[in-house]
Amino acid sequence: MIKMLSAITGQIDDPDAAVAEILEQLDLTGNLLKHSVGLAACNYEFIEVGTLEALGKALPFEIAGVTTLGNAAKGLYGQDYLSLSVLTSDDVRFSSAVTGDITEENLKQELDGAFDRAKKALGSSPSFILTYVPIVSGLGAMSFFKEIKRLSGDTPVFGSFACDQTLKFQESKVIHNGAAYRHSLAFVLMEGDVHPRFLVTSIPERNIQKQHAVITESDGVFLKKVNDMPLLDYLSSLGLTKDGKVEVNATIPFMIDYNDGSKPVAMAIYGMTKEGYARCAGDVPVDATLAIGVLDYESVMETAETTVSRFLAYQDIQGILMYPCLTRSMLLGLNSSDEMKKITGLLGNLAPYQICYAGGEICPTENAEGKLVNHIHNFTFIACVL
Repeated sequence: MIKMLSAITGQIDDPDAAVAEILEQLDLTGNLLKHSVGLAACNYEFIEVGTLEALGKALPFEIAGVTTLGNAAKGLYGQDYLSLSVLTSDDVRFSSAVTGDITEENLKQELDGAFDRAKKALGSSPSFILTYVPIVSGLGAMSFFKEIKRLSGDTPVFGSFACDQTLKFQESKVIHNGAAYRHSLAFVLMEGDVHPRFLVTSIPERNIQKQHAVITESDGVFLKKVNDMPLLDYLSSLGLTKDGKVEVNATIPFMIDYNDGSKPVAMAIYGMTKEGYARCAGDVPVDATLAIGVLDYESVMETAETTVSRFLAYQDIQGILMYPCLTRSMLLGLNSSDEMKKITGLLGNLAPYQICYAGGEICPTENAEGKLVNHIHNFTFIACVL
């Protein structure tokens, strides 16, 4: 069994005070079990002032995580915090590893190396995997996910892409122990009596186009034709283009149904090619079906509440990790913390928890046979209940 501890600090300009606050909340002497690992989420300024480095030196276990647009724990939430979740257990073992700088050429080699190091330290194959993924120019999210999926096999994976408060995410970093890395990925492997439960909520049904279309031409993440129409013509028929270009493409959720019995996956358009093809966050295979969704303030708040209400039916909750998509926070406008405020209010003292906004979400969903299948998501609220 895993026990989860949580701590949070807003001491963004005082590393000593921040570390002292985290340690006081965790009370490690009375709470730490035989095996432990820390999961961190923070504003990038905690790295710049040295808090992360100091925290890494103060803790007797490994840490992994990401910078984030906003995070929450213990009733506190916002953009200027550092939160830490500690997973500790007598019978579940943990190991972690970080890659070197990743490029398009060495992606497979670096991920293989880090995964093998973590697996060797664990001493066996993992039963659950956490991963924290960087933003690397020239490498799409799907490039990372394909390698993660290859390495994990049938083992469930839960994780987040890094993000931050800057316009182009130039300060986004992956955390490992007391250091932060711009172009590295971190793994946390677990083995033992761990039985995570996963929740995935994206867009309310009423906000999804009723008439689904069929993908008739694609190449990996590139969506070319829908219903035998060039993609731009199809989007134009829905009023989603202007002067032959896609309007606000980063905020148009494509609901992709892979027709494997799992729930449709919300996916973003990352860009358009000169040929008019959409570069999507994940694979868009031929014969999958597509529907256009709409996500707004009301639906963000509604889906957050829907997800939390499902927690309340669970028994024996030791901790909850929640990684909602950063787009959800952006769509809240000036009230960008309202989703976190809603969640923390609903959870109360139910169990230790951590909220961390993600630049892309990795979480399994069940297929028709009830088997967990790892997927990459956008616009989505994912949760792992331990």
